[in-house]
Formats: sequence, C-alpha cells, structure tokens
Amino acid sequence: MPFKIRGYNSARKDIDSGNNISGGVCILTSNLYPSSPLSLHSSLQAVAVQVYTRTLVTVCNIYLPPHAVINQQELNNLVDQLPKPFLLLGDFNGHSTLWGSGSTNSRGRQIEKFISDNCLCLLNNEEKTYFHEPSRTFHSLDLAICSPDILPLLNFTVETDLYNSDHFPLIVSHADSGGATHCPPRYLFQRADWTGFTQLAAITRSMVSTPDITEAVQNIIDCLINAANKTIPKSSPRLRKFRRPWWNEACRDSHKEQKRRWNIFRRYPTTENLVAFKRARANARRIRRQSQRDSWIRFISSITSSTSSSQIWKKIKAANGIYKEFPLPVLHTGNTQYSSPADIVNIIGQSFAKMSSADSYSPTFLATKRRAEHIPLNFRTHRHLPYNSQFKMSELKKALNDAHDTSPGPDGIAYILLRHLVLSTSLQSVISINRIWIEQKFKLNGM
Repeated sequence: MPFKIRGYNSARKDIDSGNNISGGVCILTSNLYPSSPLSLHSSLQAVAVQVYTRTLVTVCNIYLPPHAVINQQELNNLVDQLPKPFLLLGDFNGHSTLWGSGSTNSRGRQIEKFISDNCLCLLNNEEKTYFHEPSRTFHSLDLAICSPDILPLLNFTVETDLYNSDHFPLIVSHADSGGATHCPPRYLFQRADWTGFTQLAAITRSMVSTPDITEAVQNIIDCLINAANKTIPKSSPRLRKFRRPWWNEACRDSHKEQKRRWNIFRRYPTTENLVAFKRARANARRIRRQSQRDSWIRFISSITSSTSSSQIWKKIKAANGIYKEFPLPVLHTGNTQYSSPADIVNIIGQSFAKMSSADSYSPTFLATKRRAEHIPLNFRTHRHLPYNSQFKMSELKKALNDAHDTSPGPDGIAYILLRHLVLSTSLQSVISINRIWIEQKFKLNGM
C-alpha cells in the first residue's frame, strides 16, 4: 500500500507477512532536500536513498533479524553498491564491547569483521540504544556506520525519549550547524497595511528624471521595497512546522509528565518507577485521543451550507495523512548525476536554451528570420506603428489586472504592490517605462 507522510518522500522494503522473519525497512526524506531512491540488489532487509544536504550523501537503512543467519559476503556486497560518501544505519542485533555492550556475541563479531574488512567507521559511543522491557535493561543494538571521508563532518547522539518504541532514535548531524537550511522569507500580503504602503510608496518626478535611466529604475525599486518592508510583515525564515489542530495545553502538560517519569525510570529502573511511567504514558495517550475526538467534532459542527467542498476535503485528507508532496529529484543526464539545486536549475535552463536556439528551427523559418533581421527598426519614425508607440496608463492598468500573482523577479516587486499605488505614482512608473523604451536601454540592473 502507498505510504505517505506530509512533507516527506518514502523508500521502503517490506517483508512478506507469510514469512516468519520480522522486520521491513523504510527511509523518509524531507522534500526540502533533493533526494532519489537507490536500487539495491540484495536479499538483505535494506533500502537506500541519495540525499543532497551540503553534498550528495547515500543513506542506507538495514535490519538484521536477531536469529537469522547473515552471510558475510552479502554484507560486503551491500557496501559495494553504496556510492560514497555513505551512512549505514539500522538495527544490527549484535552485541559487542566495541559499541558499549557488556559482552560480545557471534553477530557482534561478524559486524566487527564487516567494519574492519571494508575500512568503515563506527559512530556509536557507549550510549544505549534499546530498552528491553521484560528485564528492564538497556542495550546497544542500533548502529551508525559511515565511510571514512565524512567521519570528521558528523556528530552522533542518541535521543533520550523512546517515543513509545523500544528503540532510542539515533541522531547523526553535521558537526558544523552553521549551514542549516531556512525557508526564504516572503511578504504576508494578507496582513499588509495597504494604506501605509500607499502613502510611503510615493514615486516623485525627481526620482524618474535622473540623467541615468538605470539610477531612475533603482530609485523606484528602492522606494517600493522600503515601503513594503515598513508596512508588510514577512514570514519567518525558519522551517515550517505543521501544527496539530488538536494539540492543547492539556496534551502538552501530560506529555511533559510522561517524559519526566521516563527520565526517573531510566536513572532508577525499579518496578515502581516503571509502573509510574506507564501510568503517565497511558494518561497522555488518553488525553491526546480525547483532544483529537473533540477537535474532529468541532470541525464537523462547523460545516455549513457555505463551507466549500475544497475546505472539507482538505480537512479529510489531512486527517487521513494524505498531503500534497513536492519532491525534488536528483537529475540524471546520461552518465552524469546532478544533485545541487543550482546545478539542476542550470541544466534545465541550458536544455530550454538549446530548444529555443536556432538549431531547433526549420530551414524555412531560418530563411524568413534572416530576411526579417536585415530590415532595421526605425524607433525615431513619426508614424504610429505599434512597436514605437509609448505606453499609456490604461495599458499599465490592464496589464496589472490581467497579471496573475506569480513570484516576483530579482527586484522583489510583486504585482500586488503595483496595484496599490496611487494614480500619481503609477503615472511616474509609466514615465520611467517610456524612458526605457525611448532610450532603448532594455537591460537594467534589477530588471
């Protein structure tokens, strides 16, 4: 069955339910980063993707069942299929003093040999990664292994919260966090002070009558951007967090109590503390479920005859975990692979340029094009030809009314800003456009 989580793409390998072997593996990659699944030829429970963060990294997730016989050559073949640099993470179900276990078993010795034979690096320290509830003991079963070339770039930690599992999450991050990804801030036009913007965005005649048309254009841009910055708030550059409509103060407090009880039990693993933790966890689960039910009832009660079908379906899809995805694939051209967003954009741009070049034209069109290009355009003529007529205010208004609210260009000026200018300011804009046309300087900084 398809598996979707909002904001993520998934790569998975399932195990036939008819087998007695447990497991199955899955990798979720944020679609804020370019990623592409990697095809593996292996009987092991493993799945891999290539992700571009600051560089292209292969991430492989593996599960080795505790009682299965794992062939050493299969492990070696798996590593041979992983492009470097790579991370190999998963539940290896092996005990070794090398990663913090009290003793070493046969699986642990096999993994030690696997790491040594392939010259790999183990990121684990002695932190425990697994909690065995029947015996109330902690073990190290989950490992993070990497190729040597990225070892100095990574930090490794183990999360302290089980999140209702019996395995602690492994956190592998860049040693230098200065290059964290942020969303570019954008204007929140729905919260704009348009009256204040109209007053501040006053383009005067002196701004557009400078000797240099480039300076005049820059004056207009600066005036509009300064007015927008003072009257229109911007979104936060931090990555967007998807809020749960049912999460309230009671959910937050019960979750804190659950974490507090867990931390006490982890330090003092007694039966009494385990019972207290389970009671707090059950209470937090009960509060969350009740809040979810109440939230759904409120939504159902809010539906009226004026509620649009799109709003209803949006809520229903969100409740079922069905969200629109925006995957950013790694681009393959022949034998070359591009993962940097800038490289991908340039390759696509070059493809469009090639399609639009003269090489794609027919001989008949090329002959017509050459004849037309030999006829000079006379911009000084007094005849009222369409190509040398000056722009009118009515044409500017019509163009703005017909234009869709698409993303602005390099100058950052959106159409909605131009629609909120007063008549005198719009007139100065038309004057500057006609100056560009008359002076025949069509390529300007910021335009």
